Amino acid sequence: MKSVAGENTDLILKGEKVHVQTEDWADNGYILVSRVFKHGSVIKTFKLPYDKINQVQIDEYRKTALQKLHQFVIEKLYAE
Repeated sequence: MKSVAGENTDLILKGEKVHVQTEDWADNGYILVSRVFKHGSVIKTFKLPYDKINQVQIDEYRKTALQKLHQFVIEKLYAE
């Protein structure tokens, strides 16, 4: 299974710039991973294992799950 394209978003939270990067780690553990960076360092990590994704073998389903994870992380950051 090949990886699907990731998502990247820059945000300003409480006056500070953070970067959210969500990737498909098909070659490294079969998980979707969102990392939140601040000043170049990872400050939070969120993981979604493939076994939690319906029909994970279909790229479109995996891409949708990746986009939903990315949006979930952004919403969680704004809610903090």
